[in-house]
Amino acid sequence: MDFWSETNWFAVQTRPFQEKLAAASVAEVQAEVFLPKIEQDQLVCGTTRRFSKPLFSGYIFAKFSPLLLQEPVRYARGVLRIVGTNRFPIPLDENVILAIRARIDDHGFIRLKSPSLKPGDRVSIEDGPWQGTIGRFEHELNDGKRVAILLEAIHHARLLIEKRWLSAILDSEMGSVP
Repeated sequence: MDFWSETNWFAVQTRPFQEKLAAASVAEVQAEVFLPKIEQDQLVCGTTRRFSKPLFSGYIFAKFSPLLLQEPVRYARGVLRIVGTNRFPIPLDENVILAIRARIDDHGFIRLKSPSLKPGDRVSIEDGPWQGTIGRFEHELNDGKRVAILLEAIHHARLLIEKRWLSAILDSEMGSVP
């Protein structure tokens, strides 16, 4: 395989918060560009707002032949470097890009899997006003965004909370506490 003349996908590191500029600049030099994005909720002044952000902050993907486009990509506006060694960019397996693209939803955003929880699973609240609290998963609400958990510290009080704020805890992480 002639690495220099083959067209491959490469990870391109961007300058901080310049993923969109870098993607547009790299596209101008005729390289195929992929900037996967996710949608997230963020609390702004007490109101939840949806916004989009890159799946990999500070990185885009570009498909090009190093022989033809390494220098134009490297010096495109917003680009910091092409990921690789000091001498060679390192190509990505095309299956990586295909796997990411397979997760794109109808709105153009990458679908991230929610934690798979079963009733009775021990969970830790990782965000929000109850951060650091441990409980047991009870059930998911119909909207798919909130869950009911039983708080262990407050004598099994029931709490409805954003599902995205939880992470599962293995019993081995808690010693052998049942």
